Amino acid sequence: PFRADGEGFGMPGAKRRSGKSRGRLAREPRQRHTANARERDRTNSVNTAFTALRTLIPTEPADRKLSKIETLRLASSYISHLGNVLLL
Repeated sequence: PFRADGEGFGMPGAKRRSGKSRGRLAREPRQRHTANARERDRTNSVNTAFTALRTLIPTEPADRKLSKIETLRLASSYISHLGNVLLL
């Protein structure tokens, strides 16, 4: 295809890509894929931890699934309650 800057036609003002940029561009998808895999593993780990924590917090009804923020707030409240029970 025709380009206004003359790239690819051997014109004096034509811009050329260096070999370094091609190598870097080839590496980026692999790095992105690896980073995405790490993020999926991290997210899965966090979600597994929340699921485990939800099983330890009493709720009404018992089968109600708490949101993450509800889980954290109720866990904090429950831990505080258990601490007070130990002090009594």
